[in-house]
Formats: sequence, structure tokens, C-alpha cells
Amino acid sequence: MYIHVDRRRPSFEAMAQSLAVRVALNGRRVSEETFFSDPHACCPKCRARRVRSLKYCHLPAESKARHPSPRDTGAYVPEMAARIDNDLNLTDGARRCARKLAEYVYRKKREDREAEITVSYLVKALGRCRRTVQRYLRQLEREGYIDVFVVPSERTRMCFGLRVRLLNPLLPRHRRSKWPERAGKPEATMESQIYSERFKKRPIRRALWAFLCCDGVWRSYMKTLPPPPPFPIIV
Repeated sequence: MYIHVDRRRPSFEAMAQSLAVRVALNGRRVSEETFFSDPHACCPKCRARRVRSLKYCHLPAESKARHPSPRDTGAYVPEMAARIDNDLNLTDGARRCARKLAEYVYRKKREDREAEITVSYLVKALGRCRRTVQRYLRQLEREGYIDVFVVPSERTRMCFGLRVRLLNPLLPRHRRSKWPERAGKPEATMESQIYSERFKKRPIRRALWAFLCCDGVWRSYMKTLPPPPPFPIIV
């Protein structure tokens, strides 16, 4: 398609009309002397903002409301490798999430270096939203610090939570073999029998769980497609 472009010089009347429309839309530009003396003279909003800034800029900022101090529970973070602090592929939130996971696993099930945890617990512990916590877990899993499994339910297509396993890059070399044993009675029951059905369920990897969750949607989508045309039969 050919578009004709008029390359002739516009007339003075057309230029004056275009300038009048621009002045009516943007306002008349102030002179050079006025601009350097008062740069905000042509904009009343900018002038009001400048006056407000000059009036309050010397005052200190208002102090924000502080959160209450955390309760001293005696919990602590076990020894961790310095590699996680030197890894530039992790955010500060992901490093904090790794420390919280190490604290939780060390307190709950340090013998296997893995424990069941929920995203809701991490949301409350870290003070972040669910999407941010999930992004922290994906970063740690991608860099090889943890393994994340899903603990599925037996009767429904929902899950109990996640099973997080700490890997060797997260731990120092002298603690990769074994953590100190927990102080307590050796003959005491470690796991409650209330949720015994959960222990019988084998956890699956997160990628496979995502595939299984999308399986029903995929089957419903395939039902909406028309049947393929019949193949021609050549006799």
C-alpha cells in the first residue's frame, strides 16, 4: 500500500495555527529570565510542591510504628555453610528462608535432615506473601540447597504440605555426616499416631505434582476439541 507524504514546506498560516493549538494545550512558555529565576512559574502544581518542600524539608521524618519484640523461645539456627551468603544467585529473602528451614528441620527431625512444613507456616514466620515464599523455595531448589517434595492426601487430590530436605551445600563440611542427637528419652515415640496415615503416603516431587494437578484441566480441554477428520481410505 502506497502512502503519499507531502514534503512541501508548510505555509506561515498553517504554522501559526499549529502553534496556537500547542499553546492552548500546553500553555505559553515563559521567558528565559523568568525560567532561570523561577523554573516552576509555568506549572502551578510544581510551584505548590516546591513551596511545600521548602517548608517541610528540614523537619525529620516521622517515625514508623515498630513491631513488638519477638518472644525469646530459645530456638537457634544450627551451623550453616558460608556458601549460601556468598551465592549471588540468591536474594536476601531466600537466605533468610534457608535459615528458617534449617532451624525448623534441626528442631523437628534432624536425624533425617528433612521435615514436613507448610507454606502458611513460612508466610507467618517470614512475614511475606505466599508467592514470595514460593519464589524463595524455588530459588533454593534451583541452586541445589534443598529438595522439595509434596505430601499428597490419600482420599482427596489435595496435599498435606511440603517435605523439605536439606542438601549438603547448605551444611558445613564437618556437619554433613551427622548432626548432634536430640536430648531426650531414646525410647520415647518420635511421631504421633494421630496422623499415621500421612506417614504411609509416599511424597512425590513438586514437578510431578504440578503435572498431576493439571491433568484434569487437560482432560477437560481435550473433550472440548472436535474429533479429527477421518483418514481417506484408498482402495
